Amino acid sequence: MLLDELEDEIKSAKRVPLTAKSLIDADYVLEKLDRIRAVLPEEIKTAIKIIDERDRIFEDARRESKYILDDTRFQAAKMISDDEITRNATQLAEEMINKSKAVSQEIREGANQYAMELLTYVEKVLNESLKSVEQGLRELSEWSEKT
Repeated sequence: MLLDELEDEIKSAKRVPLTAKSLIDADYVLEKLDRIRAVLPEEIKTAIKIIDERDRIFEDARRESKYILDDTRFQAAKMISDDEITRNATQLAEEMINKSKAVSQEIREGANQYAMELLTYVEKVLNESLKSVEQGLRELSEWSEKT
């Protein structure tokens, strides 16, 4: 990984005697930073794809829920003919509606959890990348001030 390579370069840099400073190859570090900048847009694209996938899952769940509700209403309407059938149809329709709502809720919760986990991972990766870039910039700045 680019950040690991950059860290290894910094850790293995020769120390300046009598100081806490190190000598690093600025061209090497700058090349790694350029490569990190090139990779970050891909991480952002991945996050956008995750959000799009979550939205697609929500839309699928909404359509499935609507289909189940419409089918339940249709089935209930067909069953209405006398009191006993009406009571049975009403009870069945309520059970089907409750089941479709529960399924829809489970799908939504699962999609939210999936999106949250993936976005948390992407956030972690981006934060680690940002910390490494900031550390590299601080070290380059300190090194530049010494020269």
